[in-house]
Amino acid sequence: MRFKKSDLLTLLVSLFVFAGCENPSGVGLDLDPNFSLNSAVVDTTTLITKLQKQDSVMGNFTDRSVLGYFNDPIFGKTTASMALGIIMPSVNYTFGTAPTLDSAVLVLPYADFYGDSVGTSYTIEVRQLNELIYNVNPRTYYANKQWQVNSTLLATKTISAAYRDSITLQDIVVGKRDTIKRVPGQLRIKLDPNFIINNIIGLDSLSKISNTAFNNIFKGLYISVNKTTITNRGGLFSFDTFTNGASRLDVFYKKNSTTSGRDTLVNTFAVNGGSGYAATELNWDLTGTAVQTELQSTNRSNDLLYFSGLGGTQVKVEFPNLAKLKALATNLTINRAELIFTVKNGTEIPYGPIAGLRVYRWDIANRPQLIADETPNDPRYIGAGFVGGFYSPTTKSYSVNVTGYIQDLLRGRTVNYGTFISPSDITRPGSVFNTLRRSVVGGATNPDYKVKLKIFYTDQK
Repeated sequence: MRFKKSDLLTLLVSLFVFAGCENPSGVGLDLDPNFSLNSAVVDTTTLITKLQKQDSVMGNFTDRSVLGYFNDPIFGKTTASMALGIIMPSVNYTFGTAPTLDSAVLVLPYADFYGDSVGTSYTIEVRQLNELIYNVNPRTYYANKQWQVNSTLLATKTISAAYRDSITLQDIVVGKRDTIKRVPGQLRIKLDPNFIINNIIGLDSLSKISNTAFNNIFKGLYISVNKTTITNRGGLFSFDTFTNGASRLDVFYKKNSTTSGRDTLVNTFAVNGGSGYAATELNWDLTGTAVQTELQSTNRSNDLLYFSGLGGTQVKVEFPNLAKLKALATNLTINRAELIFTVKNGTEIPYGPIAGLRVYRWDIANRPQLIADETPNDPRYIGAGFVGGFYSPTTKSYSVNVTGYIQDLLRGRTVNYGTFISPSDITRPGSVFNTLRRSVVGGATNPDYKVKLKIFYTDQK
């Protein structure tokens, strides 16, 4: 039987591959060009790869906030601080009769860490903001914003990178005996009691009629790392500031009770990053780095490509001779096309590479769009899990499935206004700080780690 329509043939090939694959992230990565449909393969297509610094990314409304200082030997110095606003437990909250402050603890649940975890200490500092982050109509702040900060220290704490270690806490139960519980790793910092008394416990009723009135007094907190005290190269921590109440300020206090003398209680002031009240401030110093050299290079294509998380860098890919592929066959059908980026040996240790890369394209207005392979309403949609881009420790490479996109470019269905590979997910801007890592891969002109467009095709004569 002879197939007349390429789309049907492509569908059959896909079903054949999917049926024999247990790990969807590896679909087609080891495809034999000599399988029954007699596909041929070509991986010598000319590419142009240009390293770019990404535009400023938003610093709030993100899944995580970042804190730390990392002096990367390749990527330079990254400094991250956090600005946090809090909301009241309730309007006109009260601490009862004759309250006495026990302690006020800033709680930040760890999400991830990247950098030197052995023999390295980090001194965390907390200050009061001199401007509001809270707003009844939440605003977007970019990560390059420098927040205005009061110079007075409210707390310091020296920590290690043992962020995975769970901790034991006393759980206060009103009217009952307190209990003990284990919780996932948290950064817990006790704040200056006088600051808490003056800015929380001692406020009058007019200052507590709304979160706006409260924050006009309290302002917010600014958390940073003292760079001068860091040993080795340092590192970056990320925290869950998005989930309402996961990050918070717990105020422990005693008050008079009508039944049991003095009760110990806690009032919780939540950090609601989902409403924009948690922002990351980022500074990336590239001075004297190979990354700076490549970004400033006037060469058409970069020899090495430097992918950085936290919205740092991306790579523009061009296919100048793609039309010449039509000469390979009378009736060319693309069975699979994949972009393969190989990590430069030695750059993946001791600091691990980025877990995955994403692909997107520009439309005519330079707006980011998904390629056909990831567009849900496209019949060739296979989803992000099958497009791949995941790092393979075995091959030390990333393979990105661009089959539908290359088909469209060859057939003129899509114009290449710009094709980009990025550590960031354009469909979820709030995930920009979920990737702390970085990777060094070969560019189009690299003789040892050359990026390739590998195409499996069939001539349907």
